[in-house]
Amino acid sequence: MAGTMGAVHGVEARGAGRGGWIAWILLTALAELIGILLGASWWVWADGLLPEPDGLFWQISMLLMKALSGIPEGMVLGLVQANMMSRRLPDISIVRWTMATCVVATIGWAAGSSFSIFSPNAGGADGFDPTISQTVVMAAGFGLLVGALFGGVQTLALGGLGVKRWPWIVGNAVGWALGLPAIYLAASGFALGPVWALGAIGGLAAGALVGAATAMAFAFMTRRA
Repeated sequence: MAGTMGAVHGVEARGAGRGGWIAWILLTALAELIGILLGASWWVWADGLLPEPDGLFWQISMLLMKALSGIPEGMVLGLVQANMMSRRLPDISIVRWTMATCVVATIGWAAGSSFSIFSPNAGGADGFDPTISQTVVMAAGFGLLVGALFGGVQTLALGGLGVKRWPWIVGNAVGWALGLPAIYLAASGFALGPVWALGAIGGLAAGALVGAATAMAFAFMTRRA
């Protein structure tokens, strides 16, 4: 009877504890590190095929190629998140959650790649070269929007589980608004060190920030479900 009462709406009545939330943050950071490095590797390879696509057909083709960078990130992050969430939500579909994460990560990479592909003179001397403060502000704003979209699409996999969805959307919006500037700043500092090392630093920092925000969101959305 106690087990039945504790699993109302498919939510197990057990807290993660401090160690559980620390593990959530660390695993999210590691997942983002691996996912971003894999995605960035594909992005760099695709960019090398046609650095300056000429014409709408080739621009769209390059956009689709670079958008595929979201698949490895979505798979790694989605699998890690779904497995951690299943401890409190045993009925969650790991497949649906991971697929939703892949879809929205692909959209995010496409949006992030669109400026460099379609912006006039993006790579030339007359192209827009933002300052560090402008980079932070733009990345934070972009992260806020994409993070909300990210969380919103993921919550489609929570249907029927009886949990609040809005905390997850807010948590992702806040987490990515804080985390995306770390990635952009790391990418803009290519002259300071190897690209892979800077990417690793940016990915870890972003993952930790997203992990902290989503850990709090998940704790809130399931505490009274």
